[in-house]
Parts: sequence; structure tokens; C-alpha cells
Amino acid sequence: MILFYMIALLSILAGLGYYAYLFLTPKTNTLKKETEISNDPKIAIFIPARNESAVIEELLISIENQTSPINKKDVYVIVESIHDPTAQIVKKHHMSCFVRKKLDLKTKGYALAELVEDLEKKEEYYDLYFIFDADNILDKDFIKYMLEDYQQGYAISTGYRTLKNADHYFPVTAGLTFFMINELRNRNALKKNGNLILSGTGYYIHGKYIKKWKTFPFHSLTEDYESSLYYALHGISTHYQDKAVFYDEQPDTYKKSIIQRSRWIKGYLYNWLEYRPKLKEKCKAKNTLNKRSLTEMQIGITPALYMVFGFVLLLIMVILTTSFNSTWQVALYFFCFLGIIYLCLLLLTAILLWMVGKQIKLSLKVYFGTLFYHPIFILSYLHAFVIAITKRNLGWQAITHEKKKVV
Repeated sequence: MILFYMIALLSILAGLGYYAYLFLTPKTNTLKKETEISNDPKIAIFIPARNESAVIEELLISIENQTSPINKKDVYVIVESIHDPTAQIVKKHHMSCFVRKKLDLKTKGYALAELVEDLEKKEEYYDLYFIFDADNILDKDFIKYMLEDYQQGYAISTGYRTLKNADHYFPVTAGLTFFMINELRNRNALKKNGNLILSGTGYYIHGKYIKKWKTFPFHSLTEDYESSLYYALHGISTHYQDKAVFYDEQPDTYKKSIIQRSRWIKGYLYNWLEYRPKLKEKCKAKNTLNKRSLTEMQIGITPALYMVFGFVLLLIMVILTTSFNSTWQVALYFFCFLGIIYLCLLLLTAILLWMVGKQIKLSLKVYFGTLFYHPIFILSYLHAFVIAITKRNLGWQAITHEKKKVV
């Protein structure tokens, strides 16, 4: 029995040790920056937008209002039917509407690939390609600050993602996921010249790579994570520009959130397992410049899995080695254990809300709603995980959006 307790504790410590390693390792990466830089870059903006007439206009207006002007014809909105009301809104703003033909290929990556391939046939090339979701809204200086990263030679750069609908605790809770990715994970990687993990929208790709690929080569359920692994594997420079702010809508119901997160998990696991051997092999090479990033990408979710395994094993051992007089005592131990986990996550949430409070002003009602619900939201990833590994046909499902005022 002592052996199993030791295994549980070692698993938890191993997970914590991995995270400590990632935060404490020195600045060892060397990222090779781009030299093909234009003083007046030609910019394209890609927006996959099937049935997004409720929100697309706000994004188009925010593009028109940029302090760094964008040619309207270089804004491409991707729809699946000319009869989609989204297309009429795009035409009203004199921007380009691209109607997909390969509708059997059902991911965001395929939609982007079809547009790139069409432009390739026309020999239409750009220095920079921005990718946004239809429900985004850009701060007026977004492009201006992103161009600073381009001029510094970064091949890929992502902006600061904040909340569009911060008037309710549920979307704020969902939004904290991206805050953790950017402010905790990506900012730490940035300090050590590490590769970032992209989160779907609000980033650019240097035109050199689109021209090289002649397509958009990332087609999985999580094309953003797939591309992040690719950039790390090939030593392509990435950056996080926190001055470039954009607003993003988060799911406002549990059902929408579970659909979204189960898709993320399935895509994440597929890509991680696919790239892990490649990352391991590249990490062993002598002249690799970004071994720290390759190691981090290779580790992936391993620390979290170790910790979850350790806590579950610890709970099982406590129940098996304790003399109970009734099932009520078993239930009491179980809920006490969950309570401890909840309090730990509550503390984490309080820290995150303190950090995010510098950028987002929340009402007291939303603040306390988020504080007490976020731990449950984190635990509900187990629900999403079960769906991800048991449901085979998790496709690119539409998440309905509503027109919302930026809070």
C-alpha cells in the first residue's frame, strides 16, 4: 500500500517538476528571424465566416478603422454559399467574398487552404497574411503594432486576445483559458526565445511561407496547435505582441463550451501524438537552435496527466485503506478530496482574475460568479475529454454567435 502512495506522490511531484523546469530553464533558444522584409508590406486578411452575418460587420468596420490602412479588396471573407447573408454584408463594405466549392472538406484549415490555392492560381501574393475569426473586433492600432513585429523579422506573431462579452461569468470563465495560454505560457516562452502556441485567431503569417506551401497545410480540428508544432519543429520564429489588442467572443453556455473544448482536445491529442516522434528526433540533432521549445512541445500535456493520475490514485488509496462504518463516510472522504482540489483551483482563479483585472473591468457579480465557477469549468475538461476520446465524428461544428456589445 505504501508503494501506491509513493507512486501517487511521485506522479504529482513529477508533474510539478516539469512545470518548474519549463519556468526555470535558462534562455537557451536562438530563433532565426526573417530577412525578407518590405517597408510597405502588402497585406491580406483571411476571415472564415460561414453563417456569421450576426457578427461579421463589426469586424469589417474595425478593419476599416485601422490606423494602418488596409486595402478593402485584400480582405477575403470565406463563405460556403453566395446565399449566406454574410456575403451581402461583405459586398456592402466592398471587400472580397470567396465562396467555397470543396464543402466535403470540413475544417477551418481546409477553408483557408482553398482560398490560398485560388490566389496561387491567380499568382496573387502578399507579404503578410492575417487570420481572424468572424466574431473578432480589432483595436484601431492592431495592425500598426503587428507590423512592428513584422519589421523586426518575426515570421509569425499573435496579438493580445481579450473578451468581447465580459458581461457574464460564463464567457469570462471560458476566456481565462486563452489568458493562461498567452500571459502564462506564451509570455514565459517569449522571455526565453521560445516558440509560442497559437490560439486560432488574431495572428499573421509571413508571406514567404504561404508562397512556399502554395496552400494552407494545417487541416486538423486544431489547425492552430498543429501549426504551432510545425513552427517549433522547423525553427520558425514566433512572437506575442501584447500591444495589438483584439476582442473575441466566448461561448455563453455550457453546451457550446463542451462542443468547442471536446473538439480542441481531440485535435490536440491527434497532433501531439503525430508530432511527438518528430520533435524528439529533431531535439537530438546537433545543430538545433531551439531545443528548449522542442522539449516543451514534446512534453505537452504530460505534466497535467501525471498530476491527474497522482491525485486520482491518491484518492483511491485513501478510500481503500480507510475503515469506513458506512457509505456516508466514503462519500464524505470523496467530497472532502474534491473540496481540496476546488480550493486549490479557486486560489488559481483568484490569481488569474487579479492579473486579468488590469485589462478587463468586471462587475462584482461577474467577478464572484467567475471566481466560484471557474474551478468547476476546469474540472469539466474531464467531461470534454471523455467526449473527445469516445465520439468519433467530431467535426468542424458551427458555434452560433450573437451580436454583442464590447464590454
